[in-house]
Amino acid sequence: MDLYQKNYRKLLQLMPDLHGINGPAKLTAIGHNDVNIDVIERHKHRLVLRMSHYLQRLHGPAIPDPDMTVEVFLVAETVGALTYTDCFGSRRVFCPEMMAFSPMAKSELNNFLDQWLTKMIADGRCQPKAELAQ
Repeated sequence: MDLYQKNYRKLLQLMPDLHGINGPAKLTAIGHNDVNIDVIERHKHRLVLRMSHYLQRLHGPAIPDPDMTVEVFLVAETVGALTYTDCFGSRRVFCPEMMAFSPMAKSELNNFLDQWLTKMIADGRCQPKAELAQ
């Protein structure tokens, strides 16, 4: 099993309703800030999701850190990172303005996604039962 399949299984563990998601969702855990999930694109076999963990600051509003977009291929059962942003900057796997693809960014972002999903599972994050019933 490759990294993209592992990440899919981890995301499915966190979001059992992954195939049916149409709107915003949250991953919650006691003692941790929520991770917000937004559907950016939805097609028959492909989803693009935005995953944002909001960091509370002493002064000013909370900021997304990290904030990722991921591409989910439902039939192939794979998940791949597309973009990443945190308080230090941002990275993209593909830059449409320059028609450039970065294999290094792809590898690094997907490895980070693997670690982030693993941490969310270890924290006990899940979708609230009320969200799953909708």
